[in-house]
Amino acid sequence: MEQGNAPVPDLQAILATLSQYTGSAGGVPLQHLPEHYAPPPVELGHVAFERSATSTPQPAPAEKAHDPRLRPQARSAIASPKPMIDPATITTWQEGLRCVTKIAARNVQFVASIKKMMDDQRKHEMRWYSERQALKQMQNNRKSSSAKAASILQSLGSGPAVAPTSAEAEADNQVELSEYDRKIHVAQRSMEEAMTAELKGLGVPFFGTDLTLVVPDGYNMTKEHPPESHPKWSALVTEGELLALRRRMVGHLEDLYRD
Repeated sequence: MEQGNAPVPDLQAILATLSQYTGSAGGVPLQHLPEHYAPPPVELGHVAFERSATSTPQPAPAEKAHDPRLRPQARSAIASPKPMIDPATITTWQEGLRCVTKIAARNVQFVASIKKMMDDQRKHEMRWYSERQALKQMQNNRKSSSAKAASILQSLGSGPAVAPTSAEAEADNQVELSEYDRKIHVAQRSMEEAMTAELKGLGVPFFGTDLTLVVPDGYNMTKEHPPESHPKWSALVTEGELLALRRRMVGHLEDLYRD
């Protein structure tokens, strides 16, 4: 058990203990995303992909297939912007990288939103760490007080010879600490879900992928026919591959916008 003047353990080591309660998670929060706590609602700007109810897209030549991922864009008297692919249909890294780069360029609030999410996560993690350390210190103080009380009683000839700080007391402390860790795990999962929803709202690829494009792990792409409803211009992706793409995108955003 740690003393008051002991060195402060590494935060990531503390957070790592929570992984024992982790089930399969679909979302990936920022900063290596430990299982997360749900903060108060964060108002993040949403990417507005340009559409026009009155504009009429130019018909495609009969001999060329039309890619349904290309959305009709608002026409301009000066120049017509290039169509942007719907992030929900992106299932490859290179397309995702190009898409998020365009989103960051078009949405002036994008960078600020990502940085705020990272900052909020860090604050929550530090609060969890501080609370856990405070609980451990309280357990140490309780142990010390119990030992002093036992010593006084012994000196008066009315107490036990050994203070009640046995393995049973240590086990009780561990149960108390484990219960706290479980509560934090639930909070982390909630935060992870909230951050996944925020990233989807910002239009970040892989966080709002069309479900018809996602197949179970072990799906045989060469032998089995893809679902009839899936966009035929988009490659299918397994659940494991999608999770890896999310983690890679989170790492990319961290590298770009970490202070």
